[in-house]
Amino acid sequence: AIVSPEHRYYGKSSPFESHSTENLRYLSSKQALFDLAVFRQYYQESLNRKLNRSNVENPWFVFGGSYAGALSAWFRLKFPHLTCGSLASSGVVLAVYNFTDFDLQVGISAGSECKAILQEITQLVEERLKSNEKELKSAFDAAELKIDGDFLYLLADAGAIAFQYGNPDKLCSPLVEAKKAGQDLVDAYASYVKDYYLGTFGVKVETYNQEHLKDAAAGETSSDRLWWFQVCSEVAYFQVAPANDSIRSSKIDTKYHLDLCKNVFGDVVYPEVEATNLYYGGSKIAGSKIVFANGSQDPWRHASKQTSSPGMPSYLISCHNCGHCSDLSGCPQAPSNPGGDSSKCSNPDAVNKVRQQITEHMDLWLSECRDASRGWSSV
Repeated sequence: AIVSPEHRYYGKSSPFESHSTENLRYLSSKQALFDLAVFRQYYQESLNRKLNRSNVENPWFVFGGSYAGALSAWFRLKFPHLTCGSLASSGVVLAVYNFTDFDLQVGISAGSECKAILQEITQLVEERLKSNEKELKSAFDAAELKIDGDFLYLLADAGAIAFQYGNPDKLCSPLVEAKKAGQDLVDAYASYVKDYYLGTFGVKVETYNQEHLKDAAAGETSSDRLWWFQVCSEVAYFQVAPANDSIRSSKIDTKYHLDLCKNVFGDVVYPEVEATNLYYGGSKIAGSKIVFANGSQDPWRHASKQTSSPGMPSYLISCHNCGHCSDLSGCPQAPSNPGGDSSKCSNPDAVNKVRQQITEHMDLWLSECRDASRGWSSV
């Protein structure tokens, strides 16, 4: 059986009608892990009652991708007696204050030609922001973003997402063609942002609007505010521009992120990155029977565990369009259409090989669970 519980506060699982900063005090990864532990016990007991049995423990295996991948690894770390093992697909277990490696990886994944064009676009955008802000933002259907940093963050994310989710050709091919044809690069980038990032990919401009993030009304559409609260209070992942050779605007710096946190949540919230890494271990997590899998082009892999050990094997999937959670979702992918396919990866054998390795570890660890207690049975 596959069971997928909902994270506290998200979706329909909010304990409050308002997501005010005060009411978000119970939103954290630690609380989510305890929720999962309690739910696991509740589900097991319910299953035993349904089957008219007692003192039976089924073998459990936890898995997830991205933040959920980190939760999966952390659950195995903190509650090893409740799960036989964990899959952390693109599991971002390392909280990072200034995450400059994110932008640097985008540059590596883009390649020299596409990277240079993206840097030129950033320079042109910054110049036009000074001379004709209204027209520029309207060209990207982003006139509602009054804060320049929010607008520049939208543009940075739009570019990064092509590599994060394994669609580099969607971005680089039209930009290279526009450059060779002498076309306006900002217009070419605006077309990509509107057609792909806001269109096919399904991102809403309001996601970047700090006024939207201030909306404390609880509901199924409040995930943007909730995630930013976790960013601002616990893990940071501030995707700031590197000092040298940056693709994103230098205006996306530490101050921008801290100002956003203060503007949206007030002075009481600050990312306790050191405390988070001390509690979980960061990329030196000391758990066991955890598989980490990452895409070679995924900027988030620098917040994951990439060094392998006997108790915690790590795999890096190397192929042209292998990105975030490729071992789970295949290629290409998007939140609005997560059903990727390994056959669409440039190197499907690489994805399938890692999937086979993951399956072998799962089978081994589940069998060890069964051997450890003869009272266990399959769900």
